[in-house]
Amino acid sequence: MLFKRFRKKHGMYDLRKEVAVWVEKNIGAEYVDEALDKYDKINSGVPIGGFQETAVFLQMIERIKAEALT
Repeated sequence: MLFKRFRKKHGMYDLRKEVAVWVEKNIGAEYVDEALDKYDKINSGVPIGGFQETAVFLQMIERIKAEALT
């Protein structure tokens, strides 16, 4: 429901693109490829590291989604 409102207001929602923009803005352009690689692996069910690394990465994704929806 929330994503439907976002799509209507802003057009198509692309979380992968949002991740790239957020990482470039907040961490640095040199880390965009690494973040997108991890994003693709997570979505394919491939592990990206240990529990802590995975938890931190997923927290970052949740933060990006929250910021994109506000």
